[in-house]
Amino acid sequence: MPITAQKMALQVMRALFHATGGRPQHWRALAEISDAGEVQEAVQLAVDRGWLLVEGGHSICLTDAGRRLIA
Repeated sequence: MPITAQKMALQVMRALFHATGGRPQHWRALAEISDAGEVQEAVQLAVDRGWLLVEGGHSICLTDAGRRLIA
């Protein structure tokens, strides 16, 4: 069964939350979290919903809303 973009977004966000210790405004390279090519749609969904910020197309950070959703 294929994974949906929302489920993939939540997986990326959960991995980012753990990689940053849940601290606010901590950025990580998307490549550290997941294969960027496979998660592009999921990352865009999370950005559209206000859960993630993306900088330079390669660095991601959880928003406060994203941190609350995962915590």
